[in-house]
Amino acid sequence: MKLTRVRLGLFTVFAFLAATPLDSARAQDIECERGDLEVMQLNFEGNHALSDAELARAIVTTPSSWARRFLHLPFTTKHCLDRIELPNDRARLIILYRRRGFPRVKVDTAVKVLAPGAVAVTFTINEGPPMILRGFAVQGLDSVPEGPRLLRSIRISEGMRFDRTTMDTAANSIRERLHNSGYPRAVAENHPVVNDSSLSGWDTLVVSAGPRTRIGAIKIDVTPLSDRKQQIPSRIVRKIMGLDSGQLYRESEILDAQRAIYQTEAYQHVSIAPDSGADSLVTLYVNLAEAPMHAARVGAGYGTLDCFRLTGEYTDYNFLNGARRLDLTTRVSKIGIGRPLDWEPNLCPAAKKDVFSNRLNYYAGATLRQPIFLGLRTVPTLTVYSQRISEYNAYLRTTSIGGAASLIWRSLTRTPVNLTYSMDLGRTEAQPALFCAVFNLCEAAERERIQRTQQLAILSLAVTRDNSNNLLSPTRGSIIRLEGRHSSPAILSNKDLQFNKLVGDASRYIAVGSSVIAMRVRGGSVFGRNVQSATGFIPPQERLYAGGPTTVRGFAQNELGSLIYISGSQEAFFIDNPNGTRDTVLLQANTDSAVRRTVPVGGNSLVVGNLELRMRSPFLSELLQWTLFTDAGEVWNRGTGQLKQVKRKVTRGIQLTAFSPVGPVRLAVGYNPYRRPPGPIYFEGTSLGGELLCVSPFNTIKTHITYDTNGNPTSIIQEPGGVCPSTYQPPKDNSLRSKLTFSFAIGQAF
Repeated sequence: MKLTRVRLGLFTVFAFLAATPLDSARAQDIECERGDLEVMQLNFEGNHALSDAELARAIVTTPSSWARRFLHLPFTTKHCLDRIELPNDRARLIILYRRRGFPRVKVDTAVKVLAPGAVAVTFTINEGPPMILRGFAVQGLDSVPEGPRLLRSIRISEGMRFDRTTMDTAANSIRERLHNSGYPRAVAENHPVVNDSSLSGWDTLVVSAGPRTRIGAIKIDVTPLSDRKQQIPSRIVRKIMGLDSGQLYRESEILDAQRAIYQTEAYQHVSIAPDSGADSLVTLYVNLAEAPMHAARVGAGYGTLDCFRLTGEYTDYNFLNGARRLDLTTRVSKIGIGRPLDWEPNLCPAAKKDVFSNRLNYYAGATLRQPIFLGLRTVPTLTVYSQRISEYNAYLRTTSIGGAASLIWRSLTRTPVNLTYSMDLGRTEAQPALFCAVFNLCEAAERERIQRTQQLAILSLAVTRDNSNNLLSPTRGSIIRLEGRHSSPAILSNKDLQFNKLVGDASRYIAVGSSVIAMRVRGGSVFGRNVQSATGFIPPQERLYAGGPTTVRGFAQNELGSLIYISGSQEAFFIDNPNGTRDTVLLQANTDSAVRRTVPVGGNSLVVGNLELRMRSPFLSELLQWTLFTDAGEVWNRGTGQLKQVKRKVTRGIQLTAFSPVGPVRLAVGYNPYRRPPGPIYFEGTSLGGELLCVSPFNTIKTHITYDTNGNPTSIIQEPGGVCPSTYQPPKDNSLRSKLTFSFAIGQAF
């Protein structure tokens, strides 16, 4: 009987009830009890060589969160004074200063009452004169061929302050470089000598490199799961490791090999350790414990735009006994409102407003990942799939059959590079108003031509640099992503589907006490066959959109930038013929005309910036987090004369986040002070010929009406070639409710 890993996920609001711990930025947080004094200020006076932030990290005394002290917000963290630790903090600062080269430092403490129950703690520091480094030497690198290279970036010289932390860092750097240059037993130690009376110090960095070492035998020991035999042959493990006898021993390559085995997810324990001998050959002992080779997962959930959704996944981690990973994945969304499962559309009112939510969205695909390719440190992946996916009120993409081949350079562990080539047969449906207003494809025949099933091929290159400390909710570090996409007949794409796309974003996370300041900048550009051809046809699914819970939260999904309006039932007919006949008219909507729905235009240019202050909740702090955010950005179309109208939009709001096993679950409220932008308004005359009719105020496009013998209109057709002017603007609404945008999502905004 095969052993299978089975995981069950329920992606619903019930995730609020199951919490995962929130990483604390400080291990020394001081909890408050009844009668304790809250620390409202932490001051350092007299310090010049060391910053306030560096001193604050060295002690236990911690002030309450920034938002509590300055904004007086209730949903923030409170810290109180520990009088037992206060003298110890003084000693900690003295030790820190002495290590940094100030042997005569003096530190005093003072506690001042600011208000009942609130105090300010001040550390007054007299740094004293610094100790000066009079001499520095490195011994033991003469026999190492790479000796001069190992000393690069070591910035220690006579005359600088005698800083033991800096000297210890230099020793650690040289030791690490030796371990990665074939000297696994290298030792580097500082031998400082000081003269307190003259405030002088000398340091000698003594290096013992040991013998130059190469990899000898590689012994692999595998512990099978339960009583079964070994599943993945040892020869496959050797290929995944990328190590061989005779190679120069490098500690970084050993870690890369261990990481590569872990990434197969076929082992629950991986250990690669060298022997402790002193020879120039080292034996590597590889100890592995196999995990179940099969896993299954099912999930169900609800989203404001996806309505009800189901997911199912099956994974074989040892497909064809080669440590290949085979993933079978299926997803179905829009359940409840999408045909043929449209049993109760009123359960999803937000999704009901989407014209593309009347059909089920689905994905069915198989992905095969090879752990090694041609002996190189790359991970090739092949995917075959079929899907239907929609973007809110923007487009519907149906792929009958598609495939993708990607290659990830695994050797770049901190900056993986992903090269992907995909090809599919599919069609993209968008609202007629989008084709007419953006691409000047206003006739039904033109829209049908561009929306027919076509061959789309895309070559993309993505680079990610992830220095953050957490995958789901970082508290410090940074993430940088860059992606380029290209489509043209040169890579077997249809000639009507040609574009180039560049998108990049950078995020930064800074821990401030128990809070986190998070920042992101995102930008993108899409152009045609060359940079200048910005107005050519670009598939709607490749255009740039913003607005919603992951970009600018004051705007509804995709509604940042220009909009197109679909009119309600209020149209005004103005006779155009001077002889009084009614067969030619001008159709113009009243400025108070009801808008049945809006169509996001998107754009070929995008800039978005986000700033967040994430604060732990004073109650259920391990589960809940409050966030104050400011989002700014704009989406526009180059080459259309719209550039003069581009103005940055800034929205602010508050967000409640609950940490759950499926990730952070967020409820955000954004305040949008802006009136909806002017744009063209259309009327879909589905009952009389099915044409899209421009009804913008002051438009001069003639409309022809055909009547039957009884005088009843049978069709309404507008003259082709006219430009529908952007002269309609929805009535202004000053109510508070109209300015608030609510969104619900899983995962942090960035």
